Amino acid sequence: MLEEGCASGKGMGFTGKQVIHPSQIEMAQRSFRPGHSRVEWAVRVTLADQKATSQVKGAWRLDGNMIDVPVARKAQAIISKALEEKWASQEPQ
Repeated sequence: MLEEGCASGKGMGFTGKQVIHPSQIEMAQRSFRPGHSRVEWAVRVTLADQKATSQVKGAWRLDGNMIDVPVARKAQAIISKALEEKWASQEPQ
């Protein structure tokens, strides 16, 4: 039931879910983790956005889709989330 709720929420564009019990945290985090193809898309958007910004373009196209500031920020958030999850256990030495 929790897994279905998470999948439904992710399908509607949500990026997380509130849970009641600590045992539900792992499932919710796993369900909302960006997949490899989503991270790859976000990296492509971010790199292209850097070039577009240097060319003073406000909006531009990638793979036939319009990319503007909100989409570029969403891509950056996806990258940040993916990196945070990968390196969450990193401790300073």
